Amino acid sequence: MIRAESKLPAESGKPDGTTVKTMILIFRMSLLLNMIMPAFAERDREYWSKCSFDVPISRKISYVLKPEWRFKNEMSNNYLFKIEQGVAFQFNKYLELAPYYIRQKIESAGKSDTSDMMYIDMTGKIPFKKIFDFRIINRLRYQYNFDKKFTVWRNSTKLAKGFQIGKFETSPFIENEMFYNTSLNKVNQNQASIGISLALNKHVNVAASYVLDAKNKGNDWIYADVLLTSVGIKF
Repeated sequence: MIRAESKLPAESGKPDGTTVKTMILIFRMSLLLNMIMPAFAERDREYWSKCSFDVPISRKISYVLKPEWRFKNEMSNNYLFKIEQGVAFQFNKYLELAPYYIRQKIESAGKSDTSDMMYIDMTGKIPFKKIFDFRIINRLRYQYNFDKKFTVWRNSTKLAKGFQIGKFETSPFIENEMFYNTSLNKVNQNQASIGISLALNKHVNVAASYVLDAKNKGNDWIYADVLLTSVGIKF
């Protein structure tokens, strides 16, 4: 969810020299990855748009609604829409559990494919303030498709640094997520991303990132360059 994945508490003050150098190094590594990946077959350029609405039920329980749209064919064709509904349980400031029900519709070759799915997310936030002054967020997701009857285990790891720029809290980040399909018995998808999130106030958070979405097709990997934007609203 946006709250758990994109909005991070910012450290007070401006970024120091070490932080800036570290983020530059991370960005250069991401550029190197992007130079290597064209050796694989390019799939498309896509645009993904996500929203998240977080409504507190109690101090540690929230109802979450997350619609998402995806566009392909050079970002011109809306081929996927899904909506996630769930309840997030905040055990403490480091651990959260959230089950979701998902309704997803995919348009392909003039045909519609609708699926009902379930997510169970376990998200842990690990602060390394005394060592790196960074935060690591790791999310383990169990995903089950009721219609196609298969399971995918997903693990997302995000490294982020929060700091203040003027009136806003901002957090540059890098993230990688692997998808393990149990029916195929292999990792068949990987998403690597680099981006930045911006907290406009305590209720609204926006984020933008570049995602390298790689999928395994037979013996080959094909990838898409993705622009991802998200808006999170917490009531």
